[in-house]
Amino acid sequence: MAQPGQHVVLVAETSDATRAQLLSQLEAHGHRVAGAGDGEQALALVAREPPDVVLLDDDLAGLDGMTVLDRLRADPGLAAVAVIILTDSSDPQRLVGALRRGADDVLRRPVDPAELDARMMSALRVKGLHDALLEANRRLARQALTDDLTGLANRRHGGHQLGREIALCVRHGRLLALMHVDVDHFKAINDTHGHQAGDQVLIEVARRLLAGMRGGDELARWGGDEFVALLPDTDEAGALRAAERLRTAVAASPIEVAGTVLDVTVSVGWAHWSDDTPDDLLARADKALYMAKEAGRDQVFPAADGGCD
Repeated sequence: MAQPGQHVVLVAETSDATRAQLLSQLEAHGHRVAGAGDGEQALALVAREPPDVVLLDDDLAGLDGMTVLDRLRADPGLAAVAVIILTDSSDPQRLVGALRRGADDVLRRPVDPAELDARMMSALRVKGLHDALLEANRRLARQALTDDLTGLANRRHGGHQLGREIALCVRHGRLLALMHVDVDHFKAINDTHGHQAGDQVLIEVARRLLAGMRGGDELARWGGDEFVALLPDTDEAGALRAAERLRTAVAASPIEVAGTVLDVTVSVGWAHWSDDTPDDLLARADKALYMAKEAGRDQVFPAADGGCD
């Protein structure tokens, strides 16, 4: 296994002598190296552990280098692997052809050690930029689906989860309970103790709600002081128990914020899916939540019975 900061380099070269020379030089520069003498072996090594850089003989035994290059570039998971073609050819068309097929660079044999070092530095710099871009894109994708404050799914992601769960109800006859959870008197908390205190309350409420849920259940922050929980494969009795579990998870102990102890409770309205659209199911749970609030808050209240029949 490569050490932190250590790069993995595969040398796919038919000539035993050339391969040994390249492996020795690369290892001396701190890279972790592997060697392959034919195309099939090279692809097997890549599948086992994708390298950072492949030095690839264009006239490789077995599967030739260009075929191996095509296979590498056809796999989206290997897009960040830098490929440097090793060649004896001085034909410009052959060199240009390799670049057009996805090679990052071309290095002529016999390989000059100083030139190899320079080409490796360039390839690794480009790969580093590619990796940074991929990580930035992943981070943006997570941010697009995640509530910044609580780390829960946001409303957009929660809506996708709800649509997916309803599709499973339709397809497989599954049960689905939806809980609409609202923090009681949250405006008063904000007005009295400030928005930072309110944010800390929401973070702790989210943590307690998650702790009261099963694996496979899903929780999203729907906006403001509202949360939506999706409980697949949950019948009416199970939904009532789950709603009470969420309520008591929050009310079990006060929440301390900046030295102030706050008694925080939630109200929960819940509904079973019964051939509803997502909006209809949410509306029924919202109506049940309103009734829980009207009943004095710190309550759970069911909507109409339902389920996947």
